[in-house]
Amino acid sequence: MLIGIVFLSISIFIYIKENYDIDNVEEERVFSKKKDIVKDGNYRYRILISIFSLVLGIFRILSSIIY
Repeated sequence: MLIGIVFLSISIFIYIKENYDIDNVEEERVFSKKKDIVKDGNYRYRILISIFSLVLGIFRILSSIIY
C-alpha cells in the first residue's frame, strides 16, 4: 500500500510542477496557473509519466486491498 501512495504522490508532484507556479504572497503559498506552457516533447513525456504513475498507484492500492 505504501508503494501505491508513493506513486500517487509522484504523479501529483509532477503534474503540479509542470502546470503551476508556487508564489509566496504575504507569507502564504499561492498556486497560480502558468501562463506560458511550452508543450514540447519534454512536457508531453512528463505528463505521460505522471499519468502512468497515477495508474500504477491506483492498481497497487487496489491490489493490496483485494489481497
